[in-house]
Amino acid sequence: MTQAPHLPADATAQRIVRHFQAEGFAGITEALIVRVGLRKGDRQEVDAAFDAALEKEVMPPVGEFFEMRPYGFYSEQRSFPDAKAIFQSDFGGSLRQGLPSVFFDVAPVMIDDALATSTKYDAMLKLSNNAGDYALAILLNDPSSSFFEYLGTHRGYNWQAIMGDLETAASSFALEADLI
Repeated sequence: MTQAPHLPADATAQRIVRHFQAEGFAGITEALIVRVGLRKGDRQEVDAAFDAALEKEVMPPVGEFFEMRPYGFYSEQRSFPDAKAIFQSDFGGSLRQGLPSVFFDVAPVMIDDALATSTKYDAMLKLSNNAGDYALAILLNDPSSSFFEYLGTHRGYNWQAIMGDLETAASSFALEADLI
């Protein structure tokens, strides 16, 4: 789907999709880059709240602890307004549960949702360390589990070549629209 760039990292999202397609993952047709910030708490408090939600078998309190703002988007299947409209359902429980790791852990961080289907995001990646008070997460549609085998064998890959100077730019960009 051709779309006019309207988020600062749209070109980076497209490079990410093209990179994985060139590596043999033709089914990856969408990347959403989100800037994740901490609303309140520290690692211990966030982990406790997310663990409690897991025990109760309810969705973790993402919106209470994190803000998620779109930073880049590319899709061959749908527009950004379409993706944003159903983000709540496309951002599944496994990925939500992994959000504290994406924010607090050192890169690389890879979270998958093995039960994701259709437009739901299958993978969430953090390929670089936080920029200022924000983490950058990349949400992808993953057509097969072999995608994670690829990431496991390419840990030394120079992701900076794909990401560019995204971390520096992300720390200064403020978009009003929160996804969660």
